[in-house]
Amino acid sequence: MRDSDNKNLITLLTKIYQARGLDFTQYKISMVQRRVRSRMLKCNVSTYEDYFRILDQQPDELGHLIQSFSIQVTELFRNPESFNAIRDIVIPQIIISKREKQHKIIKAWSCGCSTGDEPYSLAMLFLEKLGAARDRFILTILGTDIDDRAIREAGDTEFEKDQISALNQDIIRNYFVKHAHSKFKIADPVRNLVRLRHHDVINDIPYMHCDVILCRNVLIYFNKELQQETQLKFYDCLNPGGFLVLGMTESLIGSASEYFEPVNNSLRIYRRPIARTTGAEKDREVLSQNDIDRIIKEMTEE
Repeated sequence: MRDSDNKNLITLLTKIYQARGLDFTQYKISMVQRRVRSRMLKCNVSTYEDYFRILDQQPDELGHLIQSFSIQVTELFRNPESFNAIRDIVIPQIIISKREKQHKIIKAWSCGCSTGDEPYSLAMLFLEKLGAARDRFILTILGTDIDDRAIREAGDTEFEKDQISALNQDIIRNYFVKHAHSKFKIADPVRNLVRLRHHDVINDIPYMHCDVILCRNVLIYFNKELQQETQLKFYDCLNPGGFLVLGMTESLIGSASEYFEPVNNSLRIYRRPIARTTGAEKDREVLSQNDIDRIIKEMTEE
């Protein structure tokens, strides 16, 4: 990268920060360069000087540039094997822990949720696993993204039949409603659980006291230092025993790997350890699948 391009890129990122308060200086430089060049091509300009003039003359272009930095690949139950593990391991452990401690509040955070498919998927799984015990808990699922446009669209998402045809038929029957022109919308009981918010994970105050955080395919756009910083931030946001789920191509960085314990390394599922003082407590911490199934069944039958 030429020195002049480097200076121009820094000037551009400074403009973004001054205008919107968003700091992209710790994103991977190669990704930022590609996104900027893509916007320059769309604007039919080839130099930073010309692009700066476009930004001055067309205020909407700054928003388009910022949107290009966000990650827009999303679908319901993306990476099904990860959601299967969330359904079979993560959510049951959370429910059992809440029951043992007589806590009612369950809080989940989907960070970088784009148009909301991930938090809605998570809400469906919680409803499935809670079953008749749903009313015993106060369940809140936060979906956040840096892209205002994606958050606005998330509340009105419609799905074509072929977009949901591969889903479990019970999921479709219980959590979707037919809409106009043979399209489907997510049912109100699911939508009402999810709160969608604009949030910049780098600069904004994080959401605390979470039982599970999903941040998948976001950190790959950060440099190593920012990845570690963000993962340690998530550690602080989680309740003891809370879970962190990363993207399939992501992993814990630096000292963050010393704070979390692996639940499933191949699926990038980690846990904030539970503070414990005795061997007996340690023995009780990890439950077998049979224990999980038995306890969940007891809860739904009570």
